Amino acid sequence: MDGSPTTIPCFPPNRYAKGNACLTCDKFVTDASHRDELRRQLDDTEKLISGRQAQFTARHGEPMSGDNVWLAGQTAETAALRKVLITLDQVAMRPEGPAHAVRGAGTPDRPDPAIEEK
Repeated sequence: MDGSPTTIPCFPPNRYAKGNACLTCDKFVTDASHRDELRRQLDDTEKLISGRQAQFTARHGEPMSGDNVWLAGQTAETAALRKVLITLDQVAMRPEGPAHAVRGAGTPDRPDPAIEEK
């Protein structure tokens, strides 16, 4: 497994066949001690997207479309990083004190089952 230094897997590595899919996986955990690194990853990924868009535009006369596979993957990663960072900030502001870790903060939005049952 190609682990990330900013997350902890919640199950043994031999059960996880993907590479470093940590950011959008609900099986990984991170905490505020990794916030600076996560912020750096977000900044670096946004710079990479911007640079590649400029290269693509120079070569093809228009930017990559939203259905470009590479761009879609990078966009999902930046969205997950933003969600993780927001969640870490929200946890840090809890009146009962900060939680030690958050799990699945970068996963795609899903409906709350408790809300759907009502």
